[in-house]
Amino acid sequence: MKGLSIEKKSFEIIEKKACLDGFTDKQKEIVKRIIHASGDLSIAEEIVFSKNATETAEKSIKEKWNVVCDVNMVVSGITEAFANKFGLKLYSFIHNKEVIEKAKRENKTRAEVSIEVANEMFDKIFFVIGNSPTALLKIIQLHNEGRLKESFIIAFPVGFVDAYESKKKLTETDLEYITNLSTKGGSPWAAAAFRAILKL
Repeated sequence: MKGLSIEKKSFEIIEKKACLDGFTDKQKEIVKRIIHASGDLSIAEEIVFSKNATETAEKSIKEKWNVVCDVNMVVSGITEAFANKFGLKLYSFIHNKEVIEKAKRENKTRAEVSIEVANEMFDKIFFVIGNSPTALLKIIQLHNEGRLKESFIIAFPVGFVDAYESKKKLTETDLEYITNLSTKGGSPWAAAAFRAILKL
């Protein structure tokens, strides 16, 4: 009960202090969860939703698309137990032996190869990217080449090399997504956004 009380108070502070203007009610719930995970009220100003983001995300959950995470930390943040409540399966191929070998052989990052593997395996994919800009860039490349399967993307890669640039490129596509336009991000953000969608 004490934990729930603390969480409730945290969200009251977020609702009072964060700038949530311009978001729909459903978008606000997702943004508040990301703020809660980050502890940063200012990030509300940099989070971006594609035109039909929440509708597409909810559709993908109802249709039980395969959920592909770029790193195991995102899987841990979502938790398989929580995903299983909705009949969803979480995947991360970053430590797959064949992925590691192919990445070395083709001079690619494991994140890139993981996306390629997922795109070959599944017809409908909910991507949850919380770490790797190269994973997001690979998704965009596959889309531009007309090879990407039906997808929805949560994208919060973090860092100073291609993190902002990859997210900016995502916003220039016709894909459906939730992302942010800065170098900030990380697995907790991505997991929080996904869990917020499930709670909707």
